[in-house]
Amino acid sequence: MQQDQCCSPRFKLKMLHRKTYHVKDLQGEIEAHTDIYHNLDENGQKILRSLEGSDEAALLQRRLDTMNFKWSELRKKSLNIRSHLEASSDQWKRLHLSLQELLVWLQLKDDELSRQAPIGGDFPAVQKQNDVHRAFKRELKTKEPVIMRTLETVRIFLTEQPLEGLEKLYQEPRELPPEERAQNVTRLLRKQAEEVNAEWEKLNLYSADWQRKIDEALERLQELHEATDELDLKLRQAEVIKGSWQPVGDLLIDSLQDHLEKVKVLRGEIAPLKENVNHVNDLARQLTTLGIQLSPYNLSTLEDLNTRWKLLQV
Repeated sequence: MQQDQCCSPRFKLKMLHRKTYHVKDLQGEIEAHTDIYHNLDENGQKILRSLEGSDEAALLQRRLDTMNFKWSELRKKSLNIRSHLEASSDQWKRLHLSLQELLVWLQLKDDELSRQAPIGGDFPAVQKQNDVHRAFKRELKTKEPVIMRTLETVRIFLTEQPLEGLEKLYQEPRELPPEERAQNVTRLLRKQAEEVNAEWEKLNLYSADWQRKIDEALERLQELHEATDELDLKLRQAEVIKGSWQPVGDLLIDSLQDHLEKVKVLRGEIAPLKENVNHVNDLARQLTTLGIQLSPYNLSTLEDLNTRWKLLQV
């Protein structure tokens, strides 16, 4: 059990944080002893020159060489550890900036999607909205791998970070120890990653809902367009027949009965048009119920069809 704890990533990270503290102390010690080292080396070289050719000179030379080697190795290791720590810090910064950029992009896309509303009032307008939104969805599809890759990178990075720590992100006036700073960075990255994931899912849901509204509007508007065209054609046919009649004052008495029969026939033929008129008006009401404000052209067409229907009955 104790061996498992020693090998766990959390234990290793805790030890790494402690080593970070030791590295800072070590670097301070190295800087503080640099002058001492140079003095020792310089004095040793002077003594060597005075003992040239003796056994003591050879022994001193070996000791000086050993001291120089250890000093060089110590500085090299210290610089390597420092470079490693700086690289880790750079990784935190890159992840933080990447997540921040994604949050800004998601907010811009959310605003862009909001500006696409409301649904247009006729088929050409909604068709144009459909084209715009399809281009918008292609942008989301292109961005998806970037977002997924960034979130996965952050997830892998955070699996090596401890879960315990401060309850809030805050800035202390004092210098925080490395372990506490790492916990703050971990918490910030986790919070940003959760926000990116939530905003991404929300944007996709809003986009899917908007596409559903567009598709439904296109279907209903196409149905309205076909219904108004059919009603207009039937009204025109009936209007042509009615327009061919002579004025009542010009009719001969002998032909009155014949014309009465024509009127009865026409009334029988136009009676089914009432269903067409009701269907067109129902479609218009359904669109209004969906929150779609019909365009002036569509409203004018509906008014014209209803007026012609009433005049035809008169």
